Amino acid sequence: MSDAPRPIPAEGVWSGDLADLPNWNAMPRRNRRKRRRAPYPIWLKYLVVSLALAIVVSLAQIGLHAYRADPRDARVFAERELRLTVLRPRERVVASVSVWQRPLIDYFRATRGILVVTDGPTDAAHPVGGRLIYLGLQPRDPLSPPDAPPTFDQREWPIDTLVRVAPTRTFFYVANALEIEPPGETRLVVGYPAGAASDAEAVRSTIAKKYATLRAIGWERREARRARDRARLVQVYEGRRPWYHTVKRGEALSSVATLYGATPDQIRQWNNLVGDRIKIGQKLLVKPWTRTPQSFPPGIIPEREPVATASP
Repeated sequence: MSDAPRPIPAEGVWSGDLADLPNWNAMPRRNRRKRRRAPYPIWLKYLVVSLALAIVVSLAQIGLHAYRADPRDARVFAERELRLTVLRPRERVVASVSVWQRPLIDYFRATRGILVVTDGPTDAAHPVGGRLIYLGLQPRDPLSPPDAPPTFDQREWPIDTLVRVAPTRTFFYVANALEIEPPGETRLVVGYPAGAASDAEAVRSTIAKKYATLRAIGWERREARRARDRARLVQVYEGRRPWYHTVKRGEALSSVATLYGATPDQIRQWNNLVGDRIKIGQKLLVKPWTRTPQSFPPGIIPEREPVATASP
């Protein structure tokens, strides 16, 4: 009987004696008052619940604004603004696609509009005419009056191979989009509806064709520039090299010297001649190598140095 556990008091106040404490090990599991430690801190639970609630509210607002938005009206307004104020004289639209953008400052209300590729007059600086234009109808401010004029977000880029246009994903990686990354500027990502995939591909193919034409023109200009550089180097070499002349019937030393802008004394010195006698078929040096290139005499191409033949 002395080894039997003490009875568990059902009520009352503890007297302070350790002998009056109940035997917790002998207490049934459902009646244990031992404090259990939570596996996660309480602040983490509140944080997870708050984040989940914020995500649900955000998705609900996005769905509500997407349901209430009318992209057809936005496209009509954007096309009208494009024709009236954006397009230049003799500039026409080649390809276009309906797009939308969600800026970070107003993510719940999409800016809907169009992305167009135009074709226009060309010049030496722009061998392929046209522009890439984004024109978006910004959502109306709730505090603005109902008759307030629409505002547009307009960005444009020249047809240049440095402007990269590539397909990507947006809106939590669930919507198709086009990424426009110009040099030195912030990239622009615009999404397009699933039904406008063919229009987006037409925009990309049109830009690719213009870029291919630009590369071909650039290659032709590069080759022409290299040809001019080679011709200039050849001209410099021909103006520096020694000039020779083969004596023909009726020519004298003085006439040959006058023909190449030299004096008879210089011709005698360069060819080790004594007197003014020259023979038909004799090859004379009429100009030695000079550091400064000289132009050919009018209508004459000086001969080159005779090639020495080896004796058998």
